[in-house]
Amino acid sequence: MREFLARDSVEHEFVDVRKGPIRPKEAIAIVRKHKRAIAKVSGKLIELDPKTATEAEIRKAFLGREGTMRAPCVSDGKTILGGFDEETLVKMTG
Repeated sequence: MREFLARDSVEHEFVDVRKGPIRPKEAIAIVRKHKRAIAKVSGKLIELDPKTATEAEIRKAFLGREGTMRAPCVSDGKTILGGFDEETLVKMTG
């Protein structure tokens, strides 16, 4: 992820969730702030409506085994992407 952002000179803020885990309540609130939520789950892209998705759907898509927000997650302010998908990242970063 960081290599992609650096290669394409995309300005970004890096948050190391391993050093500062984002707990479930906060992770769900972060996802709900967006208009679109896309996650790569088991190799497939899924899209959720953050306003109507259940907590369980958001947890499955955006939380890891430890119960904290998974890495990587990228937001452009409107869309949040959980997991790495280059095609989606290109669309998000222009």
